[in-house]
Amino acid sequence: MRIITGKYKGRKIIPPEGNDEIRPTSDMAREGIFNVLQTCVEGCRFIDLFAGSGAMGIEALSRGADEVLFCDTGRQSMQLLKKNLDGIEGKYLVTSRDFRDALRAAKGKWDIVFCDPPYKCDYLSAAAEIIAQKDLLEEDGMLVYEHDNDFKPAVPQGFVCEKTRRYGRATVEFYKRKKSVCAVTGSFDPFTKGHRYVVEKALEQFDEAVVVVAVNPDKKRLFTLDESTRIAEASLADLGDRVRTEICYGMVADYCNANGITAIVRGYRNERDFAYEKEMSAYNFERGGVVTLLVEAHGESEKVSATRIREALKNGILIDKDLCESAVGTVKEIMTNKTKEEI
Repeated sequence: MRIITGKYKGRKIIPPEGNDEIRPTSDMAREGIFNVLQTCVEGCRFIDLFAGSGAMGIEALSRGADEVLFCDTGRQSMQLLKKNLDGIEGKYLVTSRDFRDALRAAKGKWDIVFCDPPYKCDYLSAAAEIIAQKDLLEEDGMLVYEHDNDFKPAVPQGFVCEKTRRYGRATVEFYKRKKSVCAVTGSFDPFTKGHRYVVEKALEQFDEAVVVVAVNPDKKRLFTLDESTRIAEASLADLGDRVRTEICYGMVADYCNANGITAIVRGYRNERDFAYEKEMSAYNFERGGVVTLLVEAHGESEKVSATRIREALKNGILIDKDLCESAVGTVKEIMTNKTKEEI
């Protein structure tokens, strides 16, 4: 066994001897795993559960990992770790404790957790549950689980398997936390500061928000669906990839079900709005089991009205204080190109 690349490339790793319970990840599998992880390793925090000889964690240090936590309970493994770590520089910690206790004691966020238990054991769910409870993984962090080809572990709750690789007898699966996604729905004709307030409140509870520009057959639009989408995107551009905008031509509940979204976030300004939203909430739940969370307007958002903006625009007046500053130019451009008939 040798370190494959990096600072310690070619360095020999003393393997375990005469103990089937200590089964090191093969050089082929280790190379394949790090090929998948290659862009994530440099500068990362790496946990090597069931570390055995420590080859995985040392490989991570060799490739520029910022910190590695080695965990194992076996006497032979601890002796091997000390020998193999002799002369290795960098920030690392060796802990002799059960993997559950090691995860519970881990401080801060980690980028990669590698879990390679004895093939007769299934510890994926136990490890994933603690990782989720402790919120140990960075936003794009990964749980890497190695197991025998004949064994198929269940995908742990709250995780999604992004990749699966086979290396000889071993199967390696790469899991990420499943992101919570909500829909912020409306006609958005046009998107206003009040709508942005609802999106910001939604992002306090969800990892991502989909702004769904929906068709309302009872309303005549000033802006087309595509134009409304452009205005919304300009209004939310600074929020990055946590927000995206899509058009819904059918029922919102059907859209949510088709896209795996279980929650809608809506805003209201007064009792009349609240009564309407409660009615729509009940409908969306009955139709598709989609829960609606209501956000009460506060401050400036209480006074913003898309209807008032539309009426003013029809008369050639732009109420830019009610629009997101980043979208004012987009609104001006769209209105300039509209014909009298469209207005």
